[in-house]
Amino acid sequence: MTQEIMEQIQKRLGRRMDKLKKSYTDYQNNPFDKEAAHRIRTDSRKLRSMLSFLKKVMDGEEYQKLNGELRKLALIYGPVREVDILTEWCAEIARQKPGLSDRYRALFNYLGKKRRREMRRTFNKTNVKTAESAIETAETGIRHLTLKERDDWDAYIKKHLIKKYKRLGDEYENVDLDDFEKVHETRKRAKKVRFSAKYFGKLSSVRHRKIAKNAKRIQDELGKITDAGTNRRLLENYAEKAEDGELDKLFGKMSEEQEELIAKG
Repeated sequence: MTQEIMEQIQKRLGRRMDKLKKSYTDYQNNPFDKEAAHRIRTDSRKLRSMLSFLKKVMDGEEYQKLNGELRKLALIYGPVREVDILTEWCAEIARQKPGLSDRYRALFNYLGKKRRREMRRTFNKTNVKTAESAIETAETGIRHLTLKERDDWDAYIKKHLIKKYKRLGDEYENVDLDDFEKVHETRKRAKKVRFSAKYFGKLSSVRHRKIAKNAKRIQDELGKITDAGTNRRLLENYAEKAEDGELDKLFGKMSEEQEELIAKG
């Protein structure tokens, strides 16, 4: 049973690595697809969450290496995804409040230019080299990953997952919603618990579906706050740089809408 579980762990990691490679290829083929950059970040996060769960049964240096490479990969496409999220949110406001401004077209034209600029950045030589190196390193490391021998994988997974789930619950109950960094960290922890439960929970007797469901609820709830905070930061930055005074005002109005959203929690 011990060997069987270890093989299942390896298979799950391998499948996620294949998903990440597919997402990367999809983005290379069509970087205009807003879901492509999102999938690269998501698939990278899933792998990092799984590796984080296995951290104590991995070689420490190997964990840091793989985690670091996957993080580099996600950071390359982060700004593209941020502009996509902001654009989607602005589109929703434009539908809900068409009378808020007569400069919506200029706003979306501006965001489109920003998106294309960030997209081009992902294809510069440095970022392409970094991305391809990260994928190659991660794939090689995962394919040849060696885990410490254990006779109690079922119990280990169950105990480890419950411990992480409890810590998430404690953080969530005490998180200060006005502290953006704390909210962001708790949301990241929710992702780790969710993906660990989803991909490793089946290998033990733990109630993994309940854990994954509750972790996703926390992730989604806090995600609204973190997305709003990121949107506000971008809007304020764009407002400062906009040469069009009326467009500057619209960015300011959008920022105020974000403030209201954050206040509502």
